[in-house]
Amino acid sequence: MTDSSEVKAIAEKYLKEMLEADDTKNFDLYTKRYEDKFLRNFSRERFSEDIKGMHERNGMNTGYEFLCTLRNFSFDGLDIFRFVWKGIYEKRDAVIEIGVYKKNGDWYIIQSAVH
Repeated sequence: MTDSSEVKAIAEKYLKEMLEADDTKNFDLYTKRYEDKFLRNFSRERFSEDIKGMHERNGMNTGYEFLCTLRNFSFDGLDIFRFVWKGIYEKRDAVIEIGVYKKNGDWYIIQSAVH
């Protein structure tokens, strides 16, 4: 069984990386925690467009606050752990969801979404 505080700490570490990648427009940092199979339809161009739109709507990230843990679920034989934070941006607050899973001893992101 996986310790939920360990999983939350990993998800928060990955959240920090994702926020840095968003703010610096760093595609390689943004994608480094994903398995290639989950990036098949995601390109540098799409990332650039997504980040541009997010910066226009939200401004830069200035912080975050943990909100909750969502129910876990299984997908493609993987146990997915989901966490939600309030993202604090220059223009507005947003909800950030991070989903992580462990495979062959390594942790990966399966979802990173700002709403």
